Amino acid sequence: MFKKFRQKFIFAWLGVLLIGVILVWTAVFAKAGSANLKVIFFDIGQGKAVFIEEPGGSQILIDGGPDGSVVEKLSSAMPYFDKNIDLLILTHPDSDHLAGLIEVLKRYSVVSIIETGIADPTALYQEWHKIIKEKNISLIYALAGQKIKIGDDFLLEILFPAKSLVGQSFSNTNSSSIVAKLTYGKNSFLFTGDAEEPTEFYLLQSGAKIDADILDVGHHGSKNSTSQKFLDAVSPETAVIQVGKNNRYGHPAQETLDKLKDVEIYRTDLCGGIEILSDLEKYSIQANCR
Repeated sequence: MFKKFRQKFIFAWLGVLLIGVILVWTAVFAKAGSANLKVIFFDIGQGKAVFIEEPGGSQILIDGGPDGSVVEKLSSAMPYFDKNIDLLILTHPDSDHLAGLIEVLKRYSVVSIIETGIADPTALYQEWHKIIKEKNISLIYALAGQKIKIGDDFLLEILFPAKSLVGQSFSNTNSSSIVAKLTYGKNSFLFTGDAEEPTEFYLLQSGAKIDADILDVGHHGSKNSTSQKFLDAVSPETAVIQVGKNNRYGHPAQETLDKLKDVEIYRTDLCGGIEILSDLEKYSIQANCR
């Protein structure tokens, strides 16, 4: 009887080991990524959170939305075992961009962070910096011209701010919002955070290469963003608006939608999460729009 029990125990243990090996190899292949660049505009209500994963498996999160719901979205976008994110970008410290990132810091291992470093007295922003310091995360202050290059085809470039904003105070923090352009092969994305017309005007005057296939519409489609001249210069095929359903701000503004009439528009309040895949040559969009 003992012999039979021992045999059953050995087979059971071998089964556990086999499952463990399968899980390990699954983890290895999953972390290696897919053949496509993946960009997901999360549906997180009235806020912004954009997840980027390049084919090699490197992961970037731009903003985190207004609450911890971004953690659930990440768990769906990333393998269940993966608790590492290479880069967080906080475009500016408004709560609808920052709050979710704090929850991400608590639950994930983050390698580096890019932010502007502006002065902001809110408790949320103080907690953000406290956790960064406690976890000894590499902190980089955004400056136009900074580039993140992965392999031969992936390039993320900071276009704004033009000068260091560290320690500066802003009555309107949207004026400090980071703007970045992602180029992957023949496809390109322009991420604008909550940038408004003064920032757009600067970018036009600076000669920055802001033309892009996909435009992340500034400030949730507010009337204070997406000026006609800026839109003409970007000349997007597709526009994505991250916005909460029936939000109290009336975003997106009808005048912004009117300017985008010749552009294919995707809205998170109507489509839920919006996933864009690029194979270097072309891109495809996955969304369930109502």
